[in-house]
Amino acid sequence: MTVILSLRKAPDIPIEADTITPTHFAGKGVKEIGEIPIQCGNEVLRLKDFFDISGKSGPSPDETEILVKGDLRKVKMIGKGMNGGQITVEGDTGMYLGAQMIAGRIHVKGSVGPWAAAEMEGGNIQIEGDAGDYLCAGYRGTPEGMKGGRVYVAGNVGREMAAHMRKGFIAVKGNVGPQSAIRMMGGTIIVAGDMAERVGVQATKGMIFCLGKMDSLFPTYKFSGKSEREFVNYYLRYLKEHRPDFLSEDIGVSEKWVKYMGDFAEANPGEEVYFRASKNQHLI
Repeated sequence: MTVILSLRKAPDIPIEADTITPTHFAGKGVKEIGEIPIQCGNEVLRLKDFFDISGKSGPSPDETEILVKGDLRKVKMIGKGMNGGQITVEGDTGMYLGAQMIAGRIHVKGSVGPWAAAEMEGGNIQIEGDAGDYLCAGYRGTPEGMKGGRVYVAGNVGREMAAHMRKGFIAVKGNVGPQSAIRMMGGTIIVAGDMAERVGVQATKGMIFCLGKMDSLFPTYKFSGKSEREFVNYYLRYLKEHRPDFLSEDIGVSEKWVKYMGDFAEANPGEEVYFRASKNQHLI
């Protein structure tokens, strides 16, 4: 069962709409949903003050889908803390999409602002456009970022992606900005495009696969060989099964992969970084 929210016009002041989740909507009629509070500046307003609402919710979050339409770039926190069900966003949306998400699915047919999937614990997020800075990162001052779930980005990603990442899976079709995977402690990242400088600073565990060009690595990462690696192809097959559009070329089993280990500035360096030898002769 689907509830449709159509934004009448872009707000002048950003809206904090963390109540747009299936958990808040489940079991409610259109009028009740319209009364759900949202924050706009220093005022507490209602969903009906900004959205035309139609459709019907399910009796539980898992049986409820929310379709959100309009210019949502100033609508923040859609799906924050989501714990089941599905949200589809037709267009671009603002900051904190799916932050601290626990379960469910979010599909954005556009781009998202900074801090999307911040401290995510579970669920699945598909972003068909670009993602801003701090995708899947931990908030300032917190020791942990992404702790589970899967995130797919069909466009480019800004800076400091996956900072403090502990668990989970991230796949990016485009390019990734600088300082990704800072203090990474686990999980897997696949980037089909290029990765900018300062990857994996102070990282101690996890795996990064770069199919394009990696600008540079810190000298605290050590070269660990160049060879064919069947297990890398396992991850590529997994990505091809779930998002075949992310792989613009077939990468053969005989492809040579370069491995670096680090960050040896830390006490227990265990981060593994893999990239294609054919694209990164400057790092061999």
